[in-house]
Amino acid sequence: MRAWRHAGALAVLSILATGVAQAAPVAERAIRDSLDRLAQAWNTPDGSAWAAEYWSEGELINILGVVLAGAREVGERSAAILAGPFRGTHFSYRVRRIRFIGTQVAIVDTDISVSGFRGLPGIAATSPGELRTRMKHVYERRQEKWRIVASQNTAVVASPAQP
Repeated sequence: MRAWRHAGALAVLSILATGVAQAAPVAERAIRDSLDRLAQAWNTPDGSAWAAEYWSEGELINILGVVLAGAREVGERSAAILAGPFRGTHFSYRVRRIRFIGTQVAIVDTDISVSGFRGLPGIAATSPGELRTRMKHVYERRQEKWRIVASQNTAVVASPAQP
C-alpha cells in the first residue's frame, strides 16, 4: 500500500513539473514582451506606458537610489526624466537571466544601454556617450498577467584607466 502511495505521489509531482515546464515558455514570452514595451515606452517617450508595466503598488529604485513607490509615482518620475535630462535618448536592453520562482514570480536581470544624452543628472557616463545599467525586475503573475512588483536600477561605473 505504501509503495502505491509513493508511486501516486511521484506521478502527481511529475504531472505538476511537466505543467510548470510547459508554462515557462509562455510566461517567458510574456515577460520578454513586457521588457520590449518598457524599451518602446522609453524610446517614444511615454512615462505612462513605462508605468503600465508595474502593478499599482510596484516599486522602482532608480540609479540615484530614489525609491519610487507605486506605479503612479513611477510614471510621473519617468515622464519627468524623459521630458528632461533623458529627452531624445535611446534605450536598449539585453536579458541576462530570467529565473522563475514557482509559477507566479520571476526575477529578471537585464543589461541596459542609454545613449544620445546631452548630460546626466547626478551620475557619470559609463563610457563616452553611453550610460550602462543593470536592472533587476521582480515580475509577478496575477490574473494571467505578468507585471513588475519591484525593480532596482544600478549604474555601471566607468572602469578606472589601467596603468
